Amino acid sequence: MRNSTLLLLSVIVLAFATCCRADLAGFISAHRRDWSFIESVGGMKVKLVGRALQVTCDVSGNHTVTHKPTLMNSAIGVRKLQCSRSGRTLRLTVVTSVIRKGMSSSCGSVDLTKYPAGNYDVVYLNPDGSIQPLGRIKNS
Repeated sequence: MRNSTLLLLSVIVLAFATCCRADLAGFISAHRRDWSFIESVGGMKVKLVGRALQVTCDVSGNHTVTHKPTLMNSAIGVRKLQCSRSGRTLRLTVVTSVIRKGMSSSCGSVDLTKYPAGNYDVVYLNPDGSIQPLGRIKNS
């Protein structure tokens, strides 16, 4: 009885690990980055392109965005770019993890079609709740 329970538990764990193996390291290493990290890899800037907020930032530290990078990373990528809205403020946060196939070191863009038209302040939201202003856009 004990051996069959142990075998069943092993099969369940193995099946779960197999399903998640491609992203297990990324999940474990996911990290919400603060503004000092963003500055160290070259900075961040935002620009409205149509109804998308283009976010220029490269966590590899290989590209200058707003200033020269002071940190280089070869093993991390952007897991996701989080965007939340509070009134007329869009808050961005970069989440990084160990890089895996299909991941990029660039942030990409945010689809703004789900947000009402109008002027928005765009800020970077740090894990501690503090913010760094990035600019103002007009979503039309």
